[in-house]
Amino acid sequence: MKKRNRLRKGIQLFFFLLIALTAVAHTLAESGITIPFIAGASLHAICPFGGVVTLYNLIAAGSFISKIHASSLVLAGIVLISAVLFGPLFCGWVCPFGTFQDWIGKLGKKLFKKRYGKIIPNTLDQVLRYLRYVVLIWVVVMTAKSATLIFADYDPYYALFNFWTGEVAITGYVTLGLVILLSLIVPRPFCRYACPMGALIGMTNWFRIFPVRRKAATCIDCGACDRACPMGISVSTGERVRDHQCISCMECTSEAACPVVKTVDVTGPKSGSTLAISRKVIAPVLLVIMFGGIFLTMAIGWWQTEGGKIPKLITEGEFAGASDPADIRGSYSFADVEAAFGIPAEFLAEAYGYDTAIADSVLAKDVEELYVAIGTDSIRYLTALWAGLPFTIGEESILTDRGLAMLKEAGKITDAQYAELSGAFVFELPGTTVTDLPEEEHEEETVTAAGVIDIKGKSTVADVIDMGVSLETIEEALGLEVPSKTVILRDFCEENGIEFSDFKAEVLGLVEAH
Repeated sequence: MKKRNRLRKGIQLFFFLLIALTAVAHTLAESGITIPFIAGASLHAICPFGGVVTLYNLIAAGSFISKIHASSLVLAGIVLISAVLFGPLFCGWVCPFGTFQDWIGKLGKKLFKKRYGKIIPNTLDQVLRYLRYVVLIWVVVMTAKSATLIFADYDPYYALFNFWTGEVAITGYVTLGLVILLSLIVPRPFCRYACPMGALIGMTNWFRIFPVRRKAATCIDCGACDRACPMGISVSTGERVRDHQCISCMECTSEAACPVVKTVDVTGPKSGSTLAISRKVIAPVLLVIMFGGIFLTMAIGWWQTEGGKIPKLITEGEFAGASDPADIRGSYSFADVEAAFGIPAEFLAEAYGYDTAIADSVLAKDVEELYVAIGTDSIRYLTALWAGLPFTIGEESILTDRGLAMLKEAGKITDAQYAELSGAFVFELPGTTVTDLPEEEHEEETVTAAGVIDIKGKSTVADVIDMGVSLETIEEALGLEVPSKTVILRDFCEENGIEFSDFKAEVLGLVEAH
């Protein structure tokens, strides 16, 4: 019997390690280290529940909610297809958090022995099982209203695979801790009482095509199937398992627990069917559905783990439903901002001193790298004024003199607004136009024998010295003496007619030569 159980346990372990590796890869990717095939994917991008909660926003606004991409929607469809066929296979065979609870439960069985699973009174347990439908409704409604991942701050699955990142909310850690403690006394407490995805696909047990059935004629009423069920379902009292908590683990079947051949099995759709579908059939079917669906959507261009830049929506007031300029991030290109707000990329490029020929490629964070004093918040403010959207300004919400004048010329602000804004701090652009994006700002860190040398536009002389480059090497690369270690190297290069990219290449060459 233990050998028969290895198939499911092996698949569970495979998916747990795959998700764990994906989480680690996502963290490493932020440091410039990539792992082939899974680089760039986040937990949100490969969570099927993300595809469920984004549906309202996708229908209403034609976009995914923040952090959710097409891959989540694809996985939601794959999980639903497998559930309609065989019930919640995702819960019983794939979900890594379910697997994690199973492992903690093994410890609980050793600690509490026969009391394990019986500490919570049965009447209370039966009531608590419907709590997950309350969670499902709350999450879907609140996500639709806010266009944000409300559940992420409470999700123990996210906390488990991100506990080292600093991105997990305190509530997430609390929920994870509570689930771990409860797993010591009751099997799969999160799956039973709180999982919104489990609540949704659990309903497929009412109409799944290939259900779990018990053949009363050969049943010896030993109760082995009931004892084997991790969800505490009474399999031995009915002809067909329709319980919404069934996770299709097949632990109750004649392959695993039932001592009588072909008495408890996954069968054909019709009552009295003699067809018995074994784990050896279901396992490859599950993998084909999962990975076949993924590879197919990759081939036709639907699979996407890194979405286009889609900002959150304003949720209140007269502008509710419009994109929120406050959500423009440093990774947004001017083309992304144009797609979300309608402000031409060429307008943004000219407003920040870039040649319009490279407008689509300029990133918001490039502005800060170039000028230091202004950055992404300046672009948010300019965009809000151009689009007539509300925006709360801060200390870094600084307009450029050219951008302010262009807003007035385009009729986006009144003469009175122009006069008022001109009286505030406005950044004066240099007379030159940036015609090319420095390659180093889009490259990974350069590692030499001296260590990591990652010279950016806002790097000072002191910063580069801290990277292990001597002052003499810097001055040799420049061909000039620097007046102070606080000098910003890009500014110094521009003032002296030196191409910044040539300077950086010269530094790296000298370091390698020495």
